[in-house]
Parts: sequence; structure tokens; C-alpha cells
Amino acid sequence: MSTKIDATERLLNLVIALLGTRLGRSKGYIRENINGYTVAAKTAAEEAKVQPAFERMFERDKRTLLELGIPIRQSEVQGDDAQEQVLYRIDPVDYRVPEVRLDEAAMNLVFIAANLWAEATLGAAAQSALRKIAARSGTGWYEDETTSQSRIRTAEPAFDPIWTALRSHHLVSFMYRGSGATESTSRTVQPLGLGNKYGQWYLAAFDVDKSVERNFRLSRITSNVQLHGDATFARPTGFSIASVIERLGTGPQHTAQIAVPANSAYALRQRAGTEAIVASAWSRPGWDVLRVVYREPELMADDVAALGAQALVLEPAELHQAVVRRLQGAAAAALAPVDEELDWNSKLAAPTAKKKDTRDRLIRLLSMVPYLVANPGVDEVEVMTEFGISAGQWAKDKDTLNVTGLPGYYHGDLMDVTTEAGQVFIRDAETLASPLRLTQEEACSVLIGLQALTAIPGSQQAIALEQAISSLKSVAGKDSWLADAVGLELISGKEMDTISFLQEAIAHERACAITYLVRSRDELSERTIEPRKLFSVDAAWYVRAWCRKAEEMRSFRVDHIRNLADAGAQENLHASLTPWQPQSGIYDPGNDDVQVQLVAEATTAIRLAPAYNAKLFDVGDNMVGVRLLVGNTGTLAPLMARLGGSARVVAPESAQQETTAWLVHAAESCDAVGETTPAVPSVGG
Repeated sequence: MSTKIDATERLLNLVIALLGTRLGRSKGYIRENINGYTVAAKTAAEEAKVQPAFERMFERDKRTLLELGIPIRQSEVQGDDAQEQVLYRIDPVDYRVPEVRLDEAAMNLVFIAANLWAEATLGAAAQSALRKIAARSGTGWYEDETTSQSRIRTAEPAFDPIWTALRSHHLVSFMYRGSGATESTSRTVQPLGLGNKYGQWYLAAFDVDKSVERNFRLSRITSNVQLHGDATFARPTGFSIASVIERLGTGPQHTAQIAVPANSAYALRQRAGTEAIVASAWSRPGWDVLRVVYREPELMADDVAALGAQALVLEPAELHQAVVRRLQGAAAAALAPVDEELDWNSKLAAPTAKKKDTRDRLIRLLSMVPYLVANPGVDEVEVMTEFGISAGQWAKDKDTLNVTGLPGYYHGDLMDVTTEAGQVFIRDAETLASPLRLTQEEACSVLIGLQALTAIPGSQQAIALEQAISSLKSVAGKDSWLADAVGLELISGKEMDTISFLQEAIAHERACAITYLVRSRDELSERTIEPRKLFSVDAAWYVRAWCRKAEEMRSFRVDHIRNLADAGAQENLHASLTPWQPQSGIYDPGNDDVQVQLVAEATTAIRLAPAYNAKLFDVGDNMVGVRLLVGNTGTLAPLMARLGGSARVVAPESAQQETTAWLVHAAESCDAVGETTPAVPSVGG
């Protein structure tokens, strides 16, 4: 039977035919009976031409299915006519997701682990895994009603190509600017693992040129990542990203002396290990000198630079110079002339997505069939949302499913997808009713998330979590190595007690009295909150709570909470969180917010946008325009200081002048070690 059809349709027919046979199908049978293959020619001369084409197509189809985790087995036959007698089949054991035994508590944790990637590269794979696991666990589909949720972002442009190289054991090259360096250098590395800590992604890799294992912060990669498709390497046995993450931030402890005005710089004063120096060689009326301990010089320099003129580093010189570089770079960028011709009409083109190919569509159709079987009468819109497809794609998928089935392709052999009043039903789909086994990405995306959840307080979840991890490792099988190569630190030890206290308050509907650090105003505020949900975005934890002072729901950053205490029963339980859910950007827009425009380097803009729900524009000159809302324009200057010149405020004019004045003053003050503070220069003309 020969018909020129779509490659996806041919592959789907091949899967159904070989999965639906117990003994197997010969190559001749496949050629003559499965739609899409060229049948035998009428003459020997013609057959000599078409036979090799069939052989190539069949071998290519076998490789494609194997890449998707669907091996085609063939019988071993002896004798002169062995080639004619070889039978091909797909063993259901190789194809189907094994039964997953999970109770409701464990299934709910799988749901949380999958949703961890909702805003990230692995989001689609995690949701596909969740769909398959739910179908095979017998526990149904769960909405996340837990009081703790997390979101991880993969906004770094370098993440996707490195993730691909990591999975396929390929070398990569890129330009990298190390901490404290002003120039980028070329690196060629063997990717060993990816880890997220401090809200930053790190690559653990073997540096080929230096013959040493190194860690690279993805935000410091300054070029496109080049994947060496023809160069692979053997991974070292026993490598685990967990040990790399654990070592990050555990280097030598540093001590700094930092001068700050009295009753200010609370972020520094309340760091663990900080103490005031009673008798210091440096003095200024109304100022204190703090001894501050830290392990990450780069992150410490960011924090001090964000305080501007309110923090003067006295020692060590390295930290002082790092802060000076940031402030001087930010001030220079702020003072640069603003191009009046910036184009704010051209939205920045989205990163070029991986082109969808035959394999992607085949995976979708093989996932769609068991989904429709398990959800008879599901709404068409829900199907399109679930699989992220348009109405046109759904119509095409429906047509393909309706013309595929068991060889013969008569009534009862073909699958039958119908819609009635917008509801979808599928019949005659028994062969594909069980979900296709999890891909490497699917299995490991959930497993990585589950392993990250082990750090979150909640001993009542420990048994369910252990059950879920054990089950997913069994499902992942030989692919589970990837879960040891990617790791997340969702919570740090210093926040553990606060989060545990808040979890208890949520569980028992208790209010909390807190002293809260408002960093934008550098002040401590007394609040009484009624916590409802804990969530994290990257490494930052927040509590969503009713604030009695503001009389509305607010998000409070956990590491800014001080002096936490019980404040009696909650009084505003009617204030519902529905339909609020944590997203990648946790900023809550207000009626009085100010629209601000920044110009930034591309990599900086791409990292900023998700957190602030910002819009990006191609403004020319290799720069990106960032349009966002802020409740207080005073937060812009500290942000620009942290960025050290890779971004600047251009509008509105009042915000631009305010930010520039702050940065120039900070840049000139950071060298002051005497008794007086330099005057604020005129920046308004």
C-alpha cells in the first residue's frame, strides 16, 4: 500500500503496527502494509531503484524511534533466507511507562516538582512527565493546594545550549569574563553539571585548555555558546553536582570593615556575624564602623554597592576596589548622553526556538492519545492548552490521528477522534492507550525537582518524598544520571527556622508580628501579617500574607523578616489567595506605579525582564530597551549600582536625574575616608 504521506503519520502507523503485534512483522509486510512506505515495483529494474530507498527510510525510522526511547526489537533467525524471516516488533515493556505506585501525598509532591520548572526551559518536559505519571499512578490529576511552592528560572541565554551539550556529552566554547576581570577570554570545556545557588546558575566543567575542573557562572558568559557537535567526551564516573553546590560559598571567610551612618544600612547590620567596632582608627561624627564577615566577594560587592554613599569600605582593598568599579561604571553609564532617536516601537524578537520537527510532533501525538483516552469528553480548549498548540495545529493533529491505526486501515482499525459540543472523544485507540515511556528530559526534570524539595522543611512530607524519588529513579532507569548532574538549592540554612515558623503559622491559622526590612527605604517596619502561602523564585523565599497595616495581600521576602513572633489568631481569613499563584516575576503592580525605561546590555536585559514582568525592545546599537513598572523610583539607583554600568535609566527624566545624582554621589563618596562627605554634584544642567 503506497501513499505519499506526512513522515509523522508514517512513523505513527509504524509504532501502532509493531506495538500491536505479539510475534512481529517482517520487512516485506511492513513495506506492503504500512502507509507511507513504497511498495514493491512491477519490474525488476524499477525495484532495483526503489528497494534501496525503502531500506534507507526504514533504517532512518528505526533510528528516530530509538532516539525517542522506542527500540524496535528483531528476531534472530538462522539460515540462508534469514533476511526474509527477520520479524520486527516493539515490546510493550520497552514502550510503556511502568506502573508507578504513588499515594496522593507523593503524587502531590511530583506535581510540585514538575511545576518548579513552570517558567523554565524544562517546563514542557516536566508537564509531559506529570501527565504520564498521573495516568500510570492511578491517583488522578492534582491541583497544587500546598502551602509551599517554588519556581526556578533559566533566563540565562547560555542555559539552553549548555543543557543540550550536557545531555549529549558534547564540548562547548564561549567567551567568559571572570570575577574582577575587565576582559573576556575564550574557554573550551566539557560540561559536567549545572547547579543553581544564590539564584545564579553555575556550570561545573572540565576546562580543556587549563586541564582542570572549574565552575563558571552563566551570567558571566559574554558570547553565544558554540556546541562542538563532532566532539564528545566520556563523563567521569561518580560525578554529582550536589557536592559542587555544597562547596559554592564555602571558600575562605573574609572580613571587611565598612563605615555606615548611624541607624542605617540595616541590611549590613543584621547579617550573621556582623558587629560594631567600638574603637576604630577611622571615625566620622554620626557614623559607625562595622566588622562584616562574608565568603563570596562578588556578591558582597553587589550588596555594598547597592548602599551607595551610605557604605564606605575601609578594608580589604579588593572589596573596596570592586565596589568602586561598580559605582563608577554605573555613574559613567548614567552620565552618558541619551540618544533621542532610541526606537521604542520594535519589540525585541524572542530567542529563536528550536524548530519543531517530525520527532517533536510524534512525541506529542503519542502523548495525546493516552491523555484523550484517560479524559473522555475533555474540552478542546483544554487539549490545546495542555499541549501548547494552536487551533490550526489541533485540527492537523486530529486529522492525523483519524487516518492512523492498525494495518488494513478499515473501520475499527483506524483511531476515531470526534468532537461533540466542543468536547473530545477518542475510540479504537487501545494500542496507544498506555503512555509512552518518559524521555530523559521528562524523567530527570521531575527527579531534579523532587531532590531539591528534600531541603524544604516539613518532616511530614519526608516519607512521601522518599517514595516519589525512589519511584522516579526506577522509571528513569539508565537516564537517572542526569538528575545527579543538575541540582538546585532552594533554601539556605539561615532561612530554615523562619520558614518553619511560618509554615506552622499557616497550618494553625496564626498571625505573626514581624520587624521587616524595607530595603528601598533602608528602614525597619513593624508589621502584623497573616501568612497564607510560602513560595520561592530562584533562591529568594517569600511569604504571601495579609498585611494588617496595608490592609491587603502582600509578598514579604523571608530574609528581610526580623524578630518573628506569634500574634494570635488570624482575623482576615476571608481574604482569599485565589486565583493568585507565584510566577517568575513576583512584583505586584500598584495603581500609583511609575513606568520606567532602561537601556541595557542584551544579557542584562534578558535577566531583568522576568523578575519585573518587563517588556523588551530592540532600541539599536546592540542595546535592549527595558520597560517596567516600579512603585518607588528610589529603588532604581541601587539596582543600577549592582549592575555596574550594564544598564541605565533613560526615562522618565525625573527618575533619570534622581538615579544619576545618587550614583554620582556614591561614586565620589566611595573613596572618602576623611571627616567630610563630598557635595552632591549638579547633574541637572
